[in-house]
Amino acid sequence: MQRLIDQHPLQRGSHPDRGAGMCAMEMVAWLAGEPHSDEPRCACPVLGAFVRACNDAMSDEARNRHLRPQVPQLVNTRATVAIERRRGFVVLDGLVRVLVPKALRRDRLFAEADLLSGFAPVVDLEGVRTARRAIEHYGRRQHAAQWVLNRAAEGLPPQRFVAGVVTVARQVHDAATWPLLATWIERMAAIGIVADGALQQA
Repeated sequence: MQRLIDQHPLQRGSHPDRGAGMCAMEMVAWLAGEPHSDEPRCACPVLGAFVRACNDAMSDEARNRHLRPQVPQLVNTRATVAIERRRGFVVLDGLVRVLVPKALRRDRLFAEADLLSGFAPVVDLEGVRTARRAIEHYGRRQHAAQWVLNRAAEGLPPQRFVAGVVTVARQVHDAATWPLLATWIERMAAIGIVADGALQQA
């Protein structure tokens, strides 16, 4: 499988057919034996939304170094709504405790950054609401982060807001940002996987 991926570098955007190139999620469809699409049926919609945003935000070099190795793990990740929510919280937690503090430190708001990075992990809606209040107070310029947290607090499905986290990542854009997001993708894909490699369905 890896040899096949190496022969076809990931490209930005969607494509009319595989001959024109493939983004990460189009490659997932290809590996799964599905028709050409950037929304393969076998893949978790939360992962799909996040990966599509990462694919288009990354440079060619970053995309193929950090995102392409994750592609095989995305096959057959579609699972329950509960698992989708848990995957969404991986991204929300990273937004609150890693990306926004990075942005605040860039603006020399070191105490505010330390406060957020010291938060308890964001694993439920109460954590989202607490983080939202803190960012509204200490990070007034963090409009993209506030938008994401507002959508999460409204109870929207994670696939509706996770791409907004990539907007924050683009604004931070330090050397560690894209490999960091690749580790989140790996963690999200692993949620719900049981010992034999199958997905939990309850």
